[in-house]
Amino acid sequence: MDSTEDNTATYKILRSAEVETLEAIADRIFPKTDTPGAVEIDAVHYIDVALAGDYAPLLPLYRQGLRSIDRHARKKFAASFAELSDRQKDQVLAEFEAGSVPIFRKASEFFEMVRYHVLEGIFCEPQYGGNRDMIGWRLVGFPGQQFGYDDAYINRRVDLEPVAVDYNKAQEK
Repeated sequence: MDSTEDNTATYKILRSAEVETLEAIADRIFPKTDTPGAVEIDAVHYIDVALAGDYAPLLPLYRQGLRSIDRHARKKFAASFAELSDRQKDQVLAEFEAGSVPIFRKASEFFEMVRYHVLEGIFCEPQYGGNRDMIGWRLVGFPGQQFGYDDAYINRRVDLEPVAVDYNKAQEK
């Protein structure tokens, strides 16, 4: 069973094929190297949660854009986007970013929106479905929602473990 099949049960709004394409896009925007990438940090899960909530008006654009990326990949390389090599995926995404895809006039807008949302998913407050285990924050040295800093941290790099907001505790007060 691949990771898409394992994860689709946890998705609220995205369909299996959409998850597969979006994960392939997210992996090219913020790939796994010696550190976790967007897929491992759950950026796609964040996007799904957002599309089921505050970003619901963007769902039609997401669906249309994901279908268009797959169609363009099939037309250009005779394979779905997720099946392409990294170089081929980058070519397709570069054409979307440039807005030079005749089958989808909102290609550039779609690409920028997805890129932005992938980055949101990497660096968001974990309660929103992304930034699993605060990995995104750890990558950039962000300490999260600390209650204050000792004088030793003023004008210095903070080396504290990240802390996420616990809204359940905040609501109890």
